Parts: sequence; structure tokens; C-alpha cells
Amino acid sequence: MPISLRAAAFRTALERVLDEPVHLLAVERGIRVHVTAPDQSDTKTWRSLITALQTADRWGSSDTSDAPEVWAEIHNEEST
Repeated sequence: MPISLRAAAFRTALERVLDEPVHLLAVERGIRVHVTAPDQSDTKTWRSLITALQTADRWGSSDTSDAPEVWAEIHNEEST
């Protein structure tokens, strides 16, 4: 399934911020990404990550394991 240009740009932005590959997961309304959160003391990376996340439709974090994660969703463009 091809991803939208917006989802591709979001993925690229995250990969640049985190300096590692980011894998996308297809969900009902678009794509979802989970990435390991940067170290809490790395404020430069956090600032850049938050800037990128603010372009997503939804985002948040979880700490269900020993490694905190950040997640985000980009929804498909819907025609009206």
C-alpha cells in the first residue's frame, strides 16, 4: 500500500531527528509509527522531535516496557 506524500515527509523528518530508520504501520485511517524515545537529557533531540510530532494528526507516548516510546499517526487525506 503506497503511503501519502505527507506520511513520507513525516517519516523522513523523524529519521533525520533520530538518526535511525523509522518503520511505518498501516492502520485503518492512515499510518502509525512507534519509536524509542530519546534520552530525557537530550533536549536538542527532544525539541526537534516535538517539532516533527506537531505535524502529525495524533501523537503521544507510552511506557509499557523498560524503553519509553513515542507514537504518532498521520491520517489519510479524505475527500469531502
